[in-house]
Amino acid sequence: MTKKLSISKLKDEAKVFDEFVEIDVDVNGEEYTVKMYPYFKPEKIRDLVNELTEFFQKAKEEKLEIPKIEEDDLIAFFICKHFTDIKFTTSKKVKKIYEEFKLLINSSLFKVLSKSFPQESVAQVFDRIFEIIETNAVLENKFKQTQEIIKNLPLENKDVLFKQNKQIPEV
Repeated sequence: MTKKLSISKLKDEAKVFDEFVEIDVDVNGEEYTVKMYPYFKPEKIRDLVNELTEFFQKAKEEKLEIPKIEEDDLIAFFICKHFTDIKFTTSKKVKKIYEEFKLLINSSLFKVLSKSFPQESVAQVFDRIFEIIETNAVLENKFKQTQEIIKNLPLENKDVLFKQNKQIPEV
């Protein structure tokens, strides 16, 4: 006979997300300790992906060119931002975030951190990003199909629905 699972039994399983590793680093002759969380909570992965998506949208709006070659490093930057205790800017300005990105990736700390995160954890972030990309592609395709169907419908009074700068007669 199998037991019924109580949700409270999951508490111990979720404790893994609170585990951290301390990494000692030397920056300009001063010693610092950085906490790195090697296991990524799914909700924090969601937050990371949402912030990354928002960053790319704002960069496009503000015409900030992000070279394709930097996209993987940007993902690694956001992983560091969400899964370490390093103090990052609270600014939402794309240029400020991009400046911090450049500072971090050109530091010795970035090399240490990017090699320290477990591949399984990093893969979860990339899997989530690819899920979103695939979902968006499917939705975009369905939207285009729906537009084509509507465009080709034999509608009565089509001219009324698709008026182009025609004035409505006053009564």
